[in-house]
Amino acid sequence: RQTLQEIYDWADGKDGHNERCIFWLSGLAGTGKSTISRTVARRYSEQKRLGASFFFSRGGGDVSYAGKFFTSLAVQLAEAASSLQTHICDTVTERSDIANLSLLDQWLELVIRPLKYDVLAVG
Repeated sequence: RQTLQEIYDWADGKDGHNERCIFWLSGLAGTGKSTISRTVARRYSEQKRLGASFFFSRGGGDVSYAGKFFTSLAVQLAEAASSLQTHICDTVTERSDIANLSLLDQWLELVIRPLKYDVLAVG
């Protein structure tokens, strides 16, 4: 319960830090990291505050390796925010080989670039 509250405080900006880029949840196998992560994702999804989520799973097919990570996030972001959808679709149209690019290039093209354009358009 303490860990959940710590994550909620971090996500809600109540932890006293201005930078909230990544919360790194670590621990031994079987200690509840996946349960905690899914609980947090469910809470923020219900509040319409979750852009995307992805859970790796050993032996879980597509979710057992990073190859689908950024494409999955991009699809969820496009569904969650119509303003991002245009930018993500433009990227996929311009880069039809996007799924074959390096993970870094997928991150930059499918997540960072659309978010940057969206912030510039809004701000």
